[in-house]
Amino acid sequence: MINLNGTLISKSEYIFKSGNRAFLYGDQLFETILFDKGTLKFWEDHYFRMMGGSCLLRMEIPIHLNMDFMEEEIMKTIASAGLSTKKLRVRLSLFRTDGGLYTPKSRQLEYLIEVEELEDLESDEGLVIDVFYDHLKPSQPLSNTKGVNSIVSVLSAIFAKENHLNEAIILNSESFMCETTASNIFVVKDNIIYTPSLESGCVDGIVRKQIFENSTTWGITVVEKEMKTFELIKADEVFLTNSIKGIQWVRSYKKKTYAKEFIKKLQQKFLDI
Repeated sequence: MINLNGTLISKSEYIFKSGNRAFLYGDQLFETILFDKGTLKFWEDHYFRMMGGSCLLRMEIPIHLNMDFMEEEIMKTIASAGLSTKKLRVRLSLFRTDGGLYTPKSRQLEYLIEVEELEDLESDEGLVIDVFYDHLKPSQPLSNTKGVNSIVSVLSAIFAKENHLNEAIILNSESFMCETTASNIFVVKDNIIYTPSLESGCVDGIVRKQIFENSTTWGITVVEKEMKTFELIKADEVFLTNSIKGIQWVRSYKKKTYAKEFIKKLQQKFLDI
């Protein structure tokens, strides 16, 4: 089941007309949220990131689309699919209503909620990554939101699959490291964590935010820094973060292999939040 503007519909049904602006112009954004043990993980952070993105896109946010209402709609969708006891990926999409060309007839919003059960694929093998050079991601505030234009991520994912990688590193318009296909990237050197700043064009990741907010409590140092890919060769450890998979250890980049001692401790601290 999916939820389109409060109406529960079978996933097999057609739901959009040809004038849908998300399809025609990419006039949309989305959040991907982990549902686990009956709760939406970091729901408040996800909601406010989405609302901030909506304001950036000059969408008109109806009063009723508040945090409590949207949480109830997600929970309703999960219950209707009979998945309340499962571990799920929840995708919440917002898009402007149909009509207009580049100039929309209305700035009001519609929403779509999709839920999908996650397979338990825990592995200690680590990730294999490399650099995607074909296209660069713009260094601008729009790049911090999810879904405005994901084509670079799509192409990097295709590149990763073709080259038997888990993810590919995306560079920004100045050829500094930005993020990977679906994650923020972190480099550990001498027990200090380095990561690209939001000004690099990376997504303002929810797990990334948790690492910064909890760094003092955890006794770690996190530094935002412009980094070229050669710094991966000098790194002691590398890890990726996203809302669904949490903190993931990178095993190798090109011929370089990484340890996991620092990351093991960090993963445990994150699980305790």
